Amino acid sequence: MCASVSAAAATGINSVGRQGSEHKKSVTFDDGIKPGDQVPTSTVAAAATVATNNILSAHKTRTNENDPNQATLFKSETLTSEELEDRIRRLTDENEPPVEFRIHSNLMVMSKIVDNFDCYLTRNTKRCWIFSTRGLCTIAQDELIFIFDDNLTDANELISDILNHIHQIYEDATRGSFVRHLGLSLSSKSSTFLTSSTTAGFLYFADSTVSYSLFPDAPYLFGILIDRLELPTAQCFPLRLLLRLGYEYQSYPWPLFSIINRDAIFSDTQHTIMSLLCDFRSFTYVLPTIRGLIISVGTQGSVSVRIPRNRHDDILKSLDQSSPHALSFGIMNVNRQIHSKHLVTIQNCADQQYETRIFSSADCNNEQIMIGANFLVINASLRSRDSPSSSPLDTQTGGSFSSNNLNAKVNSIEDGIMLQIDGDALKVLKQCLRERKDYAILAKARAIVTDEQKDGNVVKRSSSEQLVEFIWIDEDNDVNRGVRSPIDHFPMDGIRNSRIHYAGQRSPLFRIRWTDLFFIECHLNNNESFDPTRLADSLAKAFTQALTPFIDMLVEAKYRKLGLRVTIDRENASYLAGSNGEQLSPFFLSQLDDHMIPIVMKASDNISRSAPTLVLELVFYLID
Repeated sequence: MCASVSAAAATGINSVGRQGSEHKKSVTFDDGIKPGDQVPTSTVAAAATVATNNILSAHKTRTNENDPNQATLFKSETLTSEELEDRIRRLTDENEPPVEFRIHSNLMVMSKIVDNFDCYLTRNTKRCWIFSTRGLCTIAQDELIFIFDDNLTDANELISDILNHIHQIYEDATRGSFVRHLGLSLSSKSSTFLTSSTTAGFLYFADSTVSYSLFPDAPYLFGILIDRLELPTAQCFPLRLLLRLGYEYQSYPWPLFSIINRDAIFSDTQHTIMSLLCDFRSFTYVLPTIRGLIISVGTQGSVSVRIPRNRHDDILKSLDQSSPHALSFGIMNVNRQIHSKHLVTIQNCADQQYETRIFSSADCNNEQIMIGANFLVINASLRSRDSPSSSPLDTQTGGSFSSNNLNAKVNSIEDGIMLQIDGDALKVLKQCLRERKDYAILAKARAIVTDEQKDGNVVKRSSSEQLVEFIWIDEDNDVNRGVRSPIDHFPMDGIRNSRIHYAGQRSPLFRIRWTDLFFIECHLNNNESFDPTRLADSLAKAFTQALTPFIDMLVEAKYRKLGLRVTIDRENASYLAGSNGEQLSPFFLSQLDDHMIPIVMKASDNISRSAPTLVLELVFYLID
């Protein structure tokens, strides 16, 4: 059981919010605290006095007890200085459970100040202040984690701002605006935000390689603070900013934490190649990024661009948007299985120029020959020759080419790679990408980054010729890492899914909301008229209709997150329903049978004999 702390003294407001498009609920920030274990007693007493003067005695009022849509206003309780001190002690005492800030009935934030979380802060004798959400998953939004240094001058303002910001993200998600990997959420405050006048908001990223007891169940995102001067970079090419922050704090590939009131690491966008690839003023176009794309630089200067086959549509979109004389795209994540080193760019404070550096992980394998790059720019700036040394890659001969008559150049630029070729070669390359064919070209390597000395100076070596290759690889399945089925904890790693914005059945007190559809096995023939999404919609409606009359019993059984897995083929048609890693009790299954069996059997009859097995899993949440 977590210590419950509601948040109104911290936020200083009582507000009525909207949940969904048809159901008004009260969103109340009740009482608050001023965390920190070194707060003077006089400061705590002063905060308590302010809280006492501004917060009325505890009670609640409802204008119409029989109207479930009538907003309820909750008045928060009075906090004495002793109560404030007690809650501060809970935040910092490692033997106490995390403190819970309940924003409303379906959304809470867990918080704790810790010194045992392995990151740059604790390794440098500082502590982390962690905030992690519980409940955003019920509206198809990934849970969020925020980690700050606790060297703060006004902890009350931080609590107020972070809770209000999370509440705004929740409200935006109910309207269909979600925060995703490499997305942003900006502060609506015109003055200070999180005790800083220069903070713009948060940049989010997914990282399933780190786990901690205070973190929510996957999927979740980390939010990191960005400066107002960094906002153009965060909007146009956020991965550059993340890697630069990782380089700054020696946390490969990026830090999980935020330093409040830090200096901006990018302040000018006029001296970067990105000013040619992105619109930093009106953001009408940005550098195209391809999920699962891998750009590698070999220690001898070779370049390998690996493209997942299931990202062909993204490549076609980039080709259609490109000019006749150029092509560019960037990556969306760092593949740590391949790269323990990565190119980053820093902005020189003296002349604002961008320079290249190599960033290595702490456990870097020095024998690893591949260095990651953020983007690739290809331009037809060279004159065409009669016989350019480029062609589709011949896998039978290993892609070997003659070194005569080289008409291509390749070099590192900032945190990416530039390939200069002639117009004819660019046409061949684009055609190969359209047809999903491998391609390679021999190029003169100029100043390819290959090593970094201990003093931080980059060593650049030139080579007479190197191979630049574009290779189509297996499908990218780096999705849903760490996600588990509520039925039996079946791992969903690599299984694609669709988020459901809103679906559910109303009851006087609760709703059952369908949030996710996982395609565990879904390989229908191209000529198959069977639509798995329509089947899923029918299943969701039947599931909620069957269990809505027994909502109270589901709550009593602690079935808050439920799963429905359906298997359909010509020989077998079945379903499973469960929660908390086990099947639902026989009573609930018997209620489901009347609704589920007719739909499953009909779907089995409609699917063709030649179609493979179809396995879908639907995830539901019980909503207060």
